[in-house]
Amino acid sequence: MRKTFNEQLDGIIEDVITMGSLSQQAVHNAVEALVEMNVELADKTIEGDKEIDDYDISIEEKCVILQAEYQPVARDLRLIHSISIIIIHIERIGDLSVNIAKVVKRLSKSGVEKMEIDIIELLVEMGNLVQTEFNKALTAFKNKDAELANKIDEIDDAVDDLQKTVFRKFFSKAKLFEDVRFIANASLASRYLERIGDHAVSIGERVIYFLTGDYKVFHRSI
Repeated sequence: MRKTFNEQLDGIIEDVITMGSLSQQAVHNAVEALVEMNVELADKTIEGDKEIDDYDISIEEKCVILQAEYQPVARDLRLIHSISIIIIHIERIGDLSVNIAKVVKRLSKSGVEKMEIDIIELLVEMGNLVQTEFNKALTAFKNKDAELANKIDEIDDAVDDLQKTVFRKFFSKAKLFEDVRFIANASLASRYLERIGDHAVSIGERVIYFLTGDYKVFHRSI
């Protein structure tokens, strides 16, 4: 029975890793689409979200069935419960990537072909940082590495600072932009990137929790 339980749990973990990889690709495509104003890549990001959603539903069902059949306890129970929450964060990262892709489509439709270089540089830096956060979160989950998971929050502080810089940049140049919609959409894109980082941090916290059983990780900011 234990072997069967472990085999099913390993299968669920592999599904989470695959789902995470799909979301990683979505984030990468969304950032590239934003920087390059690439509508084709934006469309690809939007179309790919269904597969991420399908994994979300499938993994959740498998977790419920596994708990019902084997009634796991202690660390196994924490892991399965954490997986159910981690996939929510992965799915939302996919959704945020779609939101960025939709920003690209709206900007392109309004005639924007390229953003100013200083704004592009800030968004590229944000994009690189949140992808690093997400990559570390998934690696920490895969390798059961609490130490790595604990470092993700450090990167997130830099992402938050960059988002504030982007906002200040827009406000300082507000009079130079004739189209208010451009400012609104580009600001939204930076906000979506910041939220991706937040979800990566939450994944890391769940990894720390299922490995240590310490609930305090969810209240570090208090």
